[in-house]
Amino acid sequence: MSDSHDDSLSRRLSSLESDLAGISLPGPGAARRRAAQRTRHQVTGGVLAGVVAVALGVVAVNPPAFVASPQPAESPTGTDSPTAVPSTPPPSTPPAVPTPDPTGDGESPDPGGANGDGNGDDGTGSLAVPPGALIGIDFLLDPNPADLDWAEVPADDTWLPCVPDFADTAAGVSYETSVQSRFDHWVEPAGTGAEARLEQLRDEITDCAQSGDDYYLSDVWRLTGVGDEGYLMVWNGPPRTEESATYVSASIVRADGFISAAFRGWDGQEYIGPPGAEDAIEAVSTLCAVSDVDCPGTPEREQVYPEPVGDVDGWLFIEDLAEAGLTALTQGSDVQEGGDAAGPTDYGFINLPVDPFADGATSLQQRFYSDPLETGGAVLDQLRATFPDAASARAHYDTLVAAAGQPVQSTDAVEDTGTVSGDGYDGATWRLTGGDGLEWLYGAAVSGDVVTVVYYGLLDDELSPEQMRGLVEHAAQRIGG
Repeated sequence: MSDSHDDSLSRRLSSLESDLAGISLPGPGAARRRAAQRTRHQVTGGVLAGVVAVALGVVAVNPPAFVASPQPAESPTGTDSPTAVPSTPPPSTPPAVPTPDPTGDGESPDPGGANGDGNGDDGTGSLAVPPGALIGIDFLLDPNPADLDWAEVPADDTWLPCVPDFADTAAGVSYETSVQSRFDHWVEPAGTGAEARLEQLRDEITDCAQSGDDYYLSDVWRLTGVGDEGYLMVWNGPPRTEESATYVSASIVRADGFISAAFRGWDGQEYIGPPGAEDAIEAVSTLCAVSDVDCPGTPEREQVYPEPVGDVDGWLFIEDLAEAGLTALTQGSDVQEGGDAAGPTDYGFINLPVDPFADGATSLQQRFYSDPLETGGAVLDQLRATFPDAASARAHYDTLVAAAGQPVQSTDAVEDTGTVSGDGYDGATWRLTGGDGLEWLYGAAVSGDVVTVVYYGLLDDELSPEQMRGLVEHAAQRIGG
């Protein structure tokens, strides 16, 4: 990332933090603040995901990945939190991943490695974890921006929820701080049963992390390019208080005949975001250095759970965003209804102040498009207001266009960036340069009985007015589904 982009990002975040710090912006100003929040926050499953994680006064803004330093809290009071899979069946499970039969005859996997795999296992169970295969404490200490006092602790009494049991032949190491954060790393020799053992561990964690109201499975990603294959997972569970839960990330990787699994957890109030691959890379690199195991290449992730929504008829498609140059925005959210708890009540943007419901709209829906690998990154918003008939939709559109081209705040400047039209639709676009340092490209279009609005907050020059016009035209063309 260039220095100019870093400076621009810092300026945007600085402006945003000031905007959210209690400055009174009545009326349309409040709508602008909501729009800034929506555009700078990752949205998952119809719930706005905050980019600030707070725990006992320690604030981390926009952690780039799950490997951000744990947030301080009180030391755990006990170690009786469940680490094995509860017997209660989960309410739902991620999409099943086929589990190959390693023996070809339906026999159970061989976690001890007795079948041999050509990696030091002669078929008599001699495959063992080599010395030096476990992650050292230096990995946690450098870098360590929070100056946490990591120290080695016994590996067999973890208090992190849903960490499964490993075979007696496995080797493990654990580290803790005095502020309830913990790191567990296990390497298990699984021989030719490694592929099935990887799926078994994933299923055990999934079942536990969906076993009741005290547990929540956030993310499951398939990982390639590190070892042979693996999974990145995020969940939370006990120990839990009214203010916080224990958050855990897991990096479970198969490398030749070994399973290398790292678990990083802390007590915090909030965490929403994709898991990072750094722990998996370190785990396999460490194993690779002392054994005949392939070193990691370039990690790639594919989301397994929640299953991506994909394109929705009547809304912008991911290919429309890619055509406009927003190639990182590859995930669309569920459609949020105006009557939902997190659903829209207005267009949420200062220069779109016209109330669709006051003009007779029967519904207002919203969808977000974001980068699934960057929490708090760029987000494109689209809204659709449906009216009883085409005439009322057109009347609302005309009123909206007149308002959208005029700055509501005297410190803002609005530029008319053009119009679009076609068979049965019309649209218009603008660029707003705010006195608060924020810049927006936005537009509106009407087709039949639907008015749609699209807006995007610029971090840099990643979207041009011409490209926004293309997006608005695509949005108008897709209204009919």
